[in-house]
Parts: sequence; C-alpha cells; structure tokens
Amino acid sequence: MKKIITIVSLLGIVALWGYYFYPQKTKIEAEIVPTISPPIISDFDQIKQALAIKHNKPLVDTNFTLSQNDGSHASGGVVFSGEIAGAWVLAAKNNNQWLIVQDGNGTVSCELVLPYAFPKSMVPECVDNQGKLHKL
Repeated sequence: MKKIITIVSLLGIVALWGYYFYPQKTKIEAEIVPTISPPIISDFDQIKQALAIKHNKPLVDTNFTLSQNDGSHASGGVVFSGEIAGAWVLAAKNNNQWLIVQDGNGTVSCELVLPYAFPKSMVPECVDNQGKLHKL
C-alpha cells in the first residue's frame, strides 16, 4: 500500500510539473513570431523606379546614371530607350523614399529645388520665376 501511495504521489507531482511548465512553453513559443524583412532596395534602384513611374516608362527602358549621392540628395542623368537625348536628374529622400524633384534639359528651377536644400556641389545655381539666375 505504501508503494502505491508513493507511486501515485510521484505521478501527481510529475503531472503537476508537466501541467505547470507545458503551457508556459507553448506561450513562449507563441510569442516568437518570425519576421520577414523586406528586401533592401538600393538608392540607385529606388531613384530609377521613381523615374520610370514619373515618366510612365518600363523599368527596363529607364537608363539611369547616378553621379552624386549624399544619402539624402542625389543627382545623375536619365535616358529612356528609344530616345536620343537624355536629361539631368535631381532627387531628394523624403520619409525614406526618393522623390524626383526635377529632371530635364533646361535650367534648374529655384522654386522646385530650394525647399530640399540641395548641396551646392549638386545645384550650384538655379533660375527663379522671373528668369533671374541665382548662384547658390
């Protein structure tokens, strides 16, 4: 009879121990949620995509060259497939997204670029609404 009481007691202790630790283990496992990081897209590729979207061109037809990039401002050039002449490009990063501030073949508009505080190495001068040239 003593052996039966001892065995029942040990089984009871093991059962309580299992009951106590098993739910905690599943709770901890439930808290571990695998995260999938989005792919890292380079500044170059982000600017190229922004140009393709702005001009409604396929990405494969967008030939972008990056001349300068300081992490928040970039300059370069773009030529779309089938076009003879290319254009210069000025882009700025806003809320972790690259925006095409201005691109083209003409003068740089002060009105468009000044709010983004481009470095002088990228935008040494611009033209105001009156056609007056401003050295920056």
